[in-house]
Amino acid sequence: RWFFAFIGGFLFTYGARLARGCTSGQALSGGATLSAGSWAVMMAIFGGAYLFAYTFRKLWN
Repeated sequence: RWFFAFIGGFLFTYGARLARGCTSGQALSGGATLSAGSWAVMMAIFGGAYLFAYTFRKLWN
């Protein structure tokens, strides 16, 4: 479980570096200005995280 958490954190950090920003800043700054792109990215992140968690919960049980 720790291994998957570490890999997930690494991939999340790599994506933030690739986009030259951080997801927290994207949510706070872009969301505060009601940027459509920011809201789309945050929905994709939360949707992907939910799908990932749902899939792996089914596999672990």
